Amino acid sequence: MKNHNIGLLGGGLPQASLANRLAETGQWEVYTMFLEGPLLSPAVHTARDFRDVLWLCGTLVLPHPVCREGLVLNAPLWQGPPADAGQFLGLIGKGVLLLTGAVSPAFARAAAAKEVTFTPLPPPEREDGWPDLVMDHLGRARDKKVRPRPRSQSPNTPLAMSTDSLASRAYQSAPIFWA
Repeated sequence: MKNHNIGLLGGGLPQASLANRLAETGQWEVYTMFLEGPLLSPAVHTARDFRDVLWLCGTLVLPHPVCREGLVLNAPLWQGPPADAGQFLGLIGKGVLLLTGAVSPAFARAAAAKEVTFTPLPPPEREDGWPDLVMDHLGRARDKKVRPRPRSQSPNTPLAMSTDSLASRAYQSAPIFWA
């Protein structure tokens, strides 16, 4: 992974613990959105407005479970108004590794509508096991250089060529006639 900025959106104590552990490794620049409080290390950057830092992050981690009900983000440590997960889904860039806990059907539909690919992680075996689960996945992803599938590429369809690239190839291969 080239981008060492990681963003954690929402969550409770396990997500705060994960933010602190990631910051302690020194391998990540950690940003939290919809997650704040004295439990967070001074090395963790807390954003009041997710739009200020979401675009910086090459990896995003949503809590387990992602939503409390519908699209309301599971964010018990957030002091602001309830966060609608749909408000940030459309701003997630291509190529971002999005790790999630259990997702609601509403979240899955919203992500599909915005063409956002996410990687759901299995439920942790212990209540406090979320940080370990995410850290293990990030380690495997880094070692294997796992990259998320581009939004436009479906697992069951070939990658289509855009009309711009077809026109460009036709132009480049056209014979040149000198007058």
